[in-house]
Amino acid sequence: MDVLEPLTRILLAALVGGAIGFERELRGRAAGLRTHILVCVGAAVVMMVAAALDQVDGPGRALAGIVTGVGFLGAGAIIKARDIVRGVTTAACIWLVAALGAVVGQGLYVLAGVSAALALLVLLALHQVERLVPAHSYHTVTVRGQGLGARRLEESCRGVFSEARQRVLALDVRLDCGGDRISLTFYVRSRGAVQAAQLAEELLSLPGVSGVSWR
Repeated sequence: MDVLEPLTRILLAALVGGAIGFERELRGRAAGLRTHILVCVGAAVVMMVAAALDQVDGPGRALAGIVTGVGFLGAGAIIKARDIVRGVTTAACIWLVAALGAVVGQGLYVLAGVSAALALLVLLALHQVERLVPAHSYHTVTVRGQGLGARRLEESCRGVFSEARQRVLALDVRLDCGGDRISLTFYVRSRGAVQAAQLAEELLSLPGVSGVSWR
């Protein structure tokens, strides 16, 4: 391999990683342009070094090491706050650019170009499609009541959810010893935009309801 060939592969890896990283950067993700370029270039360099060692299983071991290392990096991009998980797409992009870097490092330029183009199509075009399709969301709604039967309060709450087209998946009931204080926790599935404040006000206006928590 002459001097120009490895330089070409490194530059191409930077270009491929930068194209995907730029899309992540535009969306304000923590792992953006620089991270994707470094991961892609690093994977390409590792594969070239493994191939230069003239070992039969060198590239295979190098690829296994890249996949393992990038797995830890991708896991760090995933953030879970309560019931919301963010960063899964970014983690997948990091894993992808590592694979693209390995492909470029092996000199498979056509495969790298087609794969990168398909990835950009998924990130850009399908993102617009997702915005047009109403997505499901899951919520935990706690209704606290006093001086009212649990069954009656449950029926009233279910009526509000039914009118708003919210599907109740499960229900937890808590009563005190005297049966005067009631706490109903509904696990609700919604489709599309949810008017959480409006629904909370409707639940709070029910007879006997003393408090509502929606999250």
